[in-house]
Amino acid sequence: MTTEQENRLNMFITCRDYQASYTTITNALPNYSANSIIFVNTILQIQAISEQQKMNKKGITEGKNRLKEALIVLAADSARKLVVYAKFTNNDTLAREVNLSEGKLRKVADTAVKDYAQIVYDRIQPIVSALATYGITNTSQAALLNAINVYNAMIGKPGVGRVEISQATKQLEVLFKTAEDALTIMDTAIEIVKLTQPNFYNGYKSARKIIHSGSGSLAVKGLVTDAITGKPMKSVTVSFSLNGGTAKVINTSNKAADVVKKTADKGGFNIKSLATGVYQVTLKKAGYADQIVTVSVNAGEMSVVDVKMEKI
Repeated sequence: MTTEQENRLNMFITCRDYQASYTTITNALPNYSANSIIFVNTILQIQAISEQQKMNKKGITEGKNRLKEALIVLAADSARKLVVYAKFTNNDTLAREVNLSEGKLRKVADTAVKDYAQIVYDRIQPIVSALATYGITNTSQAALLNAINVYNAMIGKPGVGRVEISQATKQLEVLFKTAEDALTIMDTAIEIVKLTQPNFYNGYKSARKIIHSGSGSLAVKGLVTDAITGKPMKSVTVSFSLNGGTAKVINTSNKAADVVKKTADKGGFNIKSLATGVYQVTLKKAGYADQIVTVSVNAGEMSVVDVKMEKI
């Protein structure tokens, strides 16, 4: 669920629990009881789907992260040994290409981890026979290649569930509308007792308010650099679109705003409270070719966008 939906569900639950103590009042109101039953049952369905979403995503993500960490350790170890070989043979180009630490690999996007590991493997393969004294052999290469392939097959799997997530997202939209429609009728009915039952009425209105807690956690973290110099690029316009339209994020004033960012002095940008989905990210800056990449956003996770832009 999105942060907005979590906030709405919390309000639903507060209303449900509040009204439960006032059935002697609400049972006498026209159309209230029937819609209250719909409302309560719909909350149960929303909670069930939400729990299943979290369980599926957690298991898939943990598996992917374990494979990612294993690949990082193997790739960084081979890279470290290859750098030593490159320095001893005065191959500065090779040393620069494979200067990859575990720390660096943990900071890049999921797909970039695979790409960097593949670079290490490819640079080693033609000279593997010369690297035995450095601790690199056909056996270690086979282990690295296997880790690359297994991880590559898993990369899309926190998306694996993309079809399931999409279906759940649509179900939640329908259920939230059902609950809201029932609640709207309940809202109308309680106007009858505004003067005769002021304590109940005021308490109901208070329970009905949505408290926007916000997640406070990053949904997407990005870095934009010059493809040739590697220097960070500031003032790059970064826009997100979902399903062909402009993405929306809930800002601090609790209003939906378009997701369009400018990179900071060090080329970075951050986005909070972005809904789960697969986004198209467009990057633009005068004098550079536009870049379009995709990024998967999953609730509770931080996705990384690492883009290199080329001059026209």
